[in-house]
Amino acid sequence: MARDHRRLAAIVSLDVAGYSRLMGVDDSGTLAALKAHRRELIDPKIAEHDGRIVKTTGDGLLLEFPSVVDAVRCGVDLQRGMTERNEGIAPDKRLEFRIGINVGDIIIDGDDIFGDGVNVAARLEALADPGGICVSRVVRDQVFDKLSFTFEDLGAQQVKNIARPVEVYRVDLGSALPPTASRGRRRWLRLTRAVGWRLRAGVLALAVAGIAVWAIAAFWKTPPTPTPPPFSIAILPFASPTDSAADEQLADRITQDLGSALGRLSRSGRVVSHSAVATYKAKAIDARSVGRELNVRYLVEGDVRRAGERVGVNVHLIDTSNATQVWSDRLELEQSRVTQEQGGLVAQLTNRLYDALRRAERRRAAGAPAPGASAMDLTMHAWAVWDRDDNTLSGALEARRWFDQALKLDADFVLALTGRVRTLEYELDLDPHADRDRLVQEMDALSFRAVSIDPESPSAWAYREDVLERQWRWDAAIEANVKSQKLDPSNDWPLNRRAGIMIYTGQPAQALPLVDQQLALDPQAKESLGWAALQQCRAYMALGRYDEAIVSCEKDVALDNWWLPHVYLLAAYAQKGEATRAVAEKTALLKLRPEFSIADFRAQRFSDHPAYLQQTETHLYAGLRKAGIPEN
Repeated sequence: MARDHRRLAAIVSLDVAGYSRLMGVDDSGTLAALKAHRRELIDPKIAEHDGRIVKTTGDGLLLEFPSVVDAVRCGVDLQRGMTERNEGIAPDKRLEFRIGINVGDIIIDGDDIFGDGVNVAARLEALADPGGICVSRVVRDQVFDKLSFTFEDLGAQQVKNIARPVEVYRVDLGSALPPTASRGRRRWLRLTRAVGWRLRAGVLALAVAGIAVWAIAAFWKTPPTPTPPPFSIAILPFASPTDSAADEQLADRITQDLGSALGRLSRSGRVVSHSAVATYKAKAIDARSVGRELNVRYLVEGDVRRAGERVGVNVHLIDTSNATQVWSDRLELEQSRVTQEQGGLVAQLTNRLYDALRRAERRRAAGAPAPGASAMDLTMHAWAVWDRDDNTLSGALEARRWFDQALKLDADFVLALTGRVRTLEYELDLDPHADRDRLVQEMDALSFRAVSIDPESPSAWAYREDVLERQWRWDAAIEANVKSQKLDPSNDWPLNRRAGIMIYTGQPAQALPLVDQQLALDPQAKESLGWAALQQCRAYMALGRYDEAIVSCEKDVALDNWWLPHVYLLAAYAQKGEATRAVAEKTALLKLRPEFSIADFRAQRFSDHPAYLQQTETHLYAGLRKAGIPEN
């Protein structure tokens, strides 16, 4: 077997931010501008720093450098050069690059290179801001004392297709003077050579006076505080008030596991690495100060306490802008089961904390977006608008306007893509006159695009599964469901969705244990309880177990006043001969869906499976007919 040809190299990955949007607006102009930047800036700088273009990817480049110092210098020169070239160009028409730099072992295959080092560079590039540079820890360590740039620690990041977390640093492009003379300085040199010594002395005196005034003003001016990014959070070390080594160890494990789990779940946020927050252990802190130091919007504080035979974990979410607590929770375990159930406890804390974080960000985004709002800002505002309108169809349509605006800024923003899919789901479920085929086709395109852009997103796969279900592609839906659950094992939603697939494929008895598994993950989660009760209601109805169906349906109606559980509850009452309750339930259903008929339910086209159709006809439709619901 031939041995791989390898070498150690600095790898630079570069691409154009928002390239698809720019090409959609003006493909000829965008391509011409990119070629000009390549010809006049990028290619000459790469050659100047002894780099090599490995390959182009349409809107990006993969570069190799024998020296990591030269790689970083080249990246900085490119970004500074682009800043100058973009002067006077409208922000929505600028070409801005993201750059990622890594050092690693690469495999040589002809002119191409492969390997983990290349993959990490690509992931670093994806984390960089437009016009910015992100580097790995090894790059930062090798150039730290050789270059004058400073680096901002972004903590350990979980990135696509890389098993281990990557320590990421952002290059501060404003922290050192450019190595070459600026245009202004070159003009100054020409001026001083052209005029006499008296004039030069006068100009110099004025310049010195101006510099002195500027320096005094700058001395007293407070530097601007960086704005923490959305969903940015730090999990501070959990406290253990006792002197017990076991409690201390448990607190440390929960802190680290919670941070890791939240990092996997919060795909669009930033979770500060455990090493970066370890210095705050056992210290009294000021939330505002720590928020500024770590550049995060939120802090999580917690403690582990034993009370008799039980161990309690208290968690608090703090808004660093005003040092106020926006959420808190407490979970308990029997002391004898701490070791066995610790993973489940962390899973419950992760899901509850992430839900609280999303609610906090939506509240923050409730006001009108500011001028220049980002795609993330617009997306969070869309959800806030929808929350305010109580998840109604009108709220979904209003939210869609904001998701669309976010996608105009960034056509590949996965949160906005999945948000738009969600609005289409609501239109399908709540509008009796919706064009089902058109909506499902649009959902299919959007969800496929979302999982293609970010195949590691559990929520993107969850939305993809829903679309596949609506197309009756059951095997593909189960595959998407498994991917979603594998990416986020702590989430109970995939279990609920799989129970639905079992019902739609005529296997209601197999749905019930899946619901039990869902409830076991977090028995107190209110939203989960409602969805679990709905699947139980539908499964029991398909099995002809009407008493149990009534119990589950009544539970779901109490938790979520949606038209669908009312349909099943009405049919179950009628099948049991409970005429008085059936009359009241029919009134409640028609209030929510005035034109409801059996044909209306058929139009939902939940499934084409023969067993499902037979079960629905025997138990659901027969009950609705007994209750007086018309066929059409």
